[in-house]
Amino acid sequence: MESTKTQKMVLAAMLAALGMILNLIEIPYPFAPWLNLDLSEIVVLVAISTLGFVPALFVCICKFFVSILFKGPVGPMAIGQIAALIASLSICVTYSLLARKIDPEKNLKNYLLDMVLTMLVFAFIMFVINYFFVTPTYLMQKPTWYTNLPFAVDIQAFNQQYGSNISIPKFLSFLSPYGQAIFIIYFPFNFIKGIITGTVYYLVRPVEKRFKSKYIKEA
Repeated sequence: MESTKTQKMVLAAMLAALGMILNLIEIPYPFAPWLNLDLSEIVVLVAISTLGFVPALFVCICKFFVSILFKGPVGPMAIGQIAALIASLSICVTYSLLARKIDPEKNLKNYLLDMVLTMLVFAFIMFVINYFFVTPTYLMQKPTWYTNLPFAVDIQAFNQQYGSNISIPKFLSFLSPYGQAIFIIYFPFNFIKGIITGTVYYLVRPVEKRFKSKYIKEA
Protein backbone atom coordinates (compact mmCIF):
# COMPACT_ATOMS: atom_id res chain seq x y z
CA MET A 1 0.00 0.00 0.00
CA GLU A 2 2.72 2.49 1.03
CA SER A 3 4.91 1.69 -1.99
CA THR A 4 1.90 2.20 -4.26
CA LYS A 5 1.22 5.64 -2.78
CA THR A 6 4.89 6.59 -3.14
CA GLN A 7 4.89 5.36 -6.73
CA LYS A 8 1.84 7.47 -7.53
CA MET A 9 3.35 10.60 -5.98
CA VAL A 10 6.58 10.12 -7.96
CA LEU A 11 4.61 9.65 -11.19
CA ALA A 12 2.50 12.70 -10.35
CA ALA A 13 5.65 14.80 -9.95
CA MET A 14 6.94 13.48 -13.29
CA LEU A 15 3.66 14.39 -14.98
CA ALA A 16 3.89 17.90 -13.52
CA ALA A 17 7.39 18.27 -14.99
CA LEU A 18 6.09 16.97 -18.34
CA GLY A 19 3.32 19.55 -18.15
CA MET A 20 5.95 22.27 -17.80
CA ILE A 21 7.72 20.97 -20.93
CA LEU A 22 4.45 20.88 -22.88
CA ASN A 23 3.75 24.42 -21.71
CA LEU A 24 6.84 25.54 -23.61
CA ILE A 25 5.36 24.27 -26.89
CA GLU A 26 3.11 27.18 -27.79
CA ILE A 27 0.84 27.60 -30.81
CA PRO A 28 -0.04 31.23 -31.67
CA TYR A 29 -3.75 31.99 -31.50
CA PRO A 30 -4.43 33.96 -34.72
CA PHE A 31 -7.46 35.91 -33.45
CA ALA A 32 -5.67 37.30 -30.39
CA PRO A 33 -1.91 37.46 -31.00
CA TRP A 34 -1.03 37.90 -27.33
CA LEU A 35 -2.47 34.44 -26.52
CA ASN A 36 -0.87 31.06 -27.19
CA LEU A 37 -2.35 27.57 -27.19
CA ASP A 38 -0.47 24.81 -25.37
CA LEU A 39 -1.01 21.16 -24.46
CA SER A 40 0.03 21.19 -20.81
CA GLU A 41 -3.44 20.18 -19.57
CA ILE A 42 -2.98 16.74 -21.15
CA VAL A 43 -1.00 15.69 -18.08
CA VAL A 44 -4.02 16.46 -15.88
CA LEU A 45 -6.21 14.11 -17.93
CA VAL A 46 -3.50 11.44 -17.87
CA ALA A 47 -3.17 11.80 -14.10
CA ILE A 48 -6.93 11.38 -13.57
CA SER A 49 -7.02 8.23 -15.68
CA THR A 50 -3.85 6.55 -14.43
CA LEU A 51 -3.47 7.78 -10.85
CA GLY A 52 -6.88 8.99 -9.68
CA PHE A 53 -8.47 12.24 -8.59
CA VAL A 54 -6.30 13.15 -5.57
CA PRO A 55 -2.95 12.56 -7.33
CA ALA A 56 -4.34 14.58 -10.26
CA LEU A 57 -4.93 17.49 -7.87
CA PHE A 58 -1.33 17.07 -6.74
CA VAL A 59 -0.24 17.32 -10.40
CA CYS A 60 -2.18 20.58 -10.78
CA ILE A 61 -0.48 22.08 -7.72
CA CYS A 62 2.96 20.80 -8.77
CA LYS A 63 2.51 22.38 -12.21
CA PHE A 64 1.83 25.69 -10.48
CA PHE A 65 5.03 25.64 -8.43
CA VAL A 66 7.21 24.17 -11.20
CA SER A 67 6.09 26.98 -13.51
CA ILE A 68 6.98 29.66 -10.95
CA LEU A 69 10.32 27.96 -10.27
CA PHE A 70 11.43 27.75 -13.91
CA LYS A 71 9.64 30.70 -15.55
CA GLY A 72 9.39 33.07 -12.60
CA PRO A 73 6.12 34.81 -11.71
CA VAL A 74 4.12 35.68 -14.85
CA GLY A 75 2.43 39.03 -14.34
CA PRO A 76 1.83 40.80 -11.05
CA MET A 77 1.27 38.44 -8.12
CA ALA A 78 2.04 35.49 -10.46
CA ILE A 79 -1.42 36.03 -11.94
CA GLY A 80 -0.48 33.98 -15.02
CA GLN A 81 0.31 30.92 -12.91
CA ILE A 82 -2.76 31.48 -10.72
CA ALA A 83 -4.98 31.50 -13.82
CA ALA A 84 -3.23 28.36 -15.11
CA LEU A 85 -3.80 26.64 -11.74
CA ILE A 86 -7.51 27.50 -11.84
CA ALA A 87 -7.63 26.17 -15.42
CA SER A 88 -6.05 22.86 -14.41
CA LEU A 89 -8.27 22.49 -11.34
CA SER A 90 -11.44 23.24 -13.34
CA ILE A 91 -10.57 20.52 -15.88
CA CYS A 92 -9.54 18.08 -13.16
CA VAL A 93 -12.67 18.49 -11.03
CA THR A 94 -15.17 18.70 -13.90
CA TYR A 95 -13.80 15.73 -15.86
CA SER A 96 -13.57 13.60 -12.70
CA LEU A 97 -17.14 14.37 -11.66
CA LEU A 98 -18.54 13.74 -15.14
CA ALA A 99 -16.60 10.48 -15.48
CA ARG A 100 -18.51 9.10 -12.48
CA LYS A 101 -21.80 9.56 -14.32
CA ILE A 102 -20.71 9.11 -17.95
CA ASP A 103 -17.90 6.56 -18.21
CA PRO A 104 -15.47 7.86 -20.86
CA GLU A 105 -13.85 4.43 -21.08
CA LYS A 106 -17.08 2.81 -22.27
CA ASN A 107 -17.22 4.19 -25.81
CA LEU A 108 -16.27 7.13 -28.01
CA LYS A 109 -19.67 8.81 -27.58
CA ASN A 110 -19.23 8.96 -23.80
CA TYR A 111 -15.68 10.24 -24.16
CA LEU A 112 -16.74 13.02 -26.53
CA LEU A 113 -19.64 14.02 -24.29
CA ASP A 114 -17.42 14.11 -21.19
CA MET A 115 -14.74 16.09 -22.98
CA VAL A 116 -17.03 18.66 -24.61
CA LEU A 117 -18.92 19.30 -21.36
CA THR A 118 -15.65 19.53 -19.42
CA MET A 119 -14.18 22.04 -21.83
CA LEU A 120 -17.36 24.14 -21.91
CA VAL A 121 -17.22 24.42 -18.11
CA PHE A 122 -13.48 25.12 -18.29
CA ALA A 123 -13.95 27.87 -20.89
CA PHE A 124 -16.77 29.46 -18.87
CA ILE A 125 -14.71 29.46 -15.67
CA MET A 126 -11.80 31.07 -17.49
CA PHE A 127 -14.15 33.72 -18.87
CA VAL A 128 -15.38 34.47 -15.34
CA ILE A 129 -11.94 34.79 -13.76
CA ASN A 130 -10.65 36.89 -16.66
CA TYR A 131 -13.70 39.14 -16.37
CA PHE A 132 -13.42 39.74 -12.64
CA PHE A 133 -9.71 39.92 -11.87
CA VAL A 134 -7.19 38.29 -14.24
CA THR A 135 -7.49 40.75 -17.15
CA PRO A 136 -7.84 43.83 -14.87
CA THR A 137 -4.72 42.71 -13.00
CA TYR A 138 -2.76 42.35 -16.24
CA LEU A 139 -3.99 45.72 -17.53
CA MET A 140 -3.16 47.60 -14.31
CA GLN A 141 -0.02 45.57 -13.51
CA LYS A 142 -1.18 45.18 -9.92
CA PRO A 143 -3.96 43.20 -8.19
CA THR A 144 -7.15 44.83 -9.51
CA TRP A 145 -10.87 43.99 -9.44
CA TYR A 146 -12.84 44.74 -12.62
CA THR A 147 -14.82 47.52 -10.90
CA ASN A 148 -11.58 49.38 -10.17
CA LEU A 149 -10.45 49.80 -13.78
CA PRO A 150 -9.94 53.58 -14.25
CA PHE A 151 -10.75 53.46 -17.97
CA ALA A 152 -13.29 51.88 -20.29
CA VAL A 153 -12.29 48.59 -21.88
CA ASP A 154 -14.01 47.25 -24.98
CA ILE A 155 -13.05 45.23 -28.04
CA GLN A 156 -11.82 48.34 -29.86
CA ALA A 157 -9.30 48.93 -27.10
CA PHE A 158 -7.90 45.40 -27.56
CA ASN A 159 -7.87 45.75 -31.35
CA GLN A 160 -5.97 49.04 -31.17
CA GLN A 161 -3.52 47.76 -28.56
CA TYR A 162 -2.65 44.47 -30.25
CA GLY A 163 -3.47 45.09 -33.91
CA SER A 164 -6.16 42.41 -33.89
CA ASN A 165 -9.46 42.55 -35.78
CA ILE A 166 -11.99 40.94 -33.45
CA SER A 167 -15.68 41.79 -33.85
CA ILE A 168 -18.58 41.22 -31.45
CA PRO A 169 -21.48 38.99 -32.59
CA LYS A 170 -25.00 40.28 -31.93
CA PHE A 171 -25.92 37.48 -29.52
CA LEU A 172 -23.53 39.00 -26.95
CA SER A 173 -25.42 42.29 -26.87
CA PHE A 174 -26.79 41.49 -23.40
CA LEU A 175 -23.26 41.89 -21.99
CA SER A 176 -21.50 45.18 -21.28
CA PRO A 177 -18.83 46.26 -23.81
CA TYR A 178 -16.20 45.03 -21.35
CA GLY A 179 -17.98 41.69 -20.89
CA GLN A 180 -18.36 41.28 -24.66
CA ALA A 181 -14.64 41.83 -25.17
CA ILE A 182 -13.60 39.38 -22.44
CA PHE A 183 -16.06 36.72 -23.61
CA ILE A 184 -15.24 36.85 -27.31
CA ILE A 185 -11.51 36.77 -26.60
CA TYR A 186 -11.25 34.15 -23.87
CA PHE A 187 -14.21 31.78 -24.16
CA PRO A 188 -13.49 30.59 -27.75
CA PHE A 189 -9.75 30.54 -27.05
CA ASN A 190 -10.07 28.30 -24.01
CA PHE A 191 -12.71 26.07 -25.58
CA ILE A 192 -10.52 25.53 -28.65
CA LYS A 193 -7.55 24.85 -26.38
CA GLY A 194 -9.64 22.34 -24.46
CA ILE A 195 -10.86 20.52 -27.55
CA ILE A 196 -7.32 20.30 -28.96
CA THR A 197 -6.14 18.95 -25.60
CA GLY A 198 -8.95 16.38 -25.54
CA THR A 199 -8.23 15.30 -29.11
CA VAL A 200 -4.50 14.81 -28.53
CA TYR A 201 -5.22 13.01 -25.26
CA TYR A 202 -7.56 10.62 -27.07
CA LEU A 203 -4.76 9.79 -29.50
CA VAL A 204 -2.31 8.97 -26.70
CA ARG A 205 -4.78 6.95 -24.62
CA PRO A 206 -3.67 3.58 -26.07
CA VAL A 207 -0.12 4.29 -24.89
CA GLU A 208 -1.45 5.45 -21.53
CA LYS A 209 -3.45 2.23 -21.08
CA ARG A 210 -0.44 0.05 -21.84
CA PHE A 211 1.66 2.07 -19.39
CA LYS A 212 -1.03 1.82 -16.71
CA SER A 213 -1.44 -1.93 -17.06
CA LYS A 214 2.32 -2.47 -16.85
CA TYR A 215 3.47 0.00 -14.21
CA ILE A 216 0.51 1.22 -12.11
CA LYS A 217 -0.51 -1.07 -9.30
CA GLU A 218 -3.97 -0.71 -7.84
CA ALA A 219 -3.99 0.19 -4.17
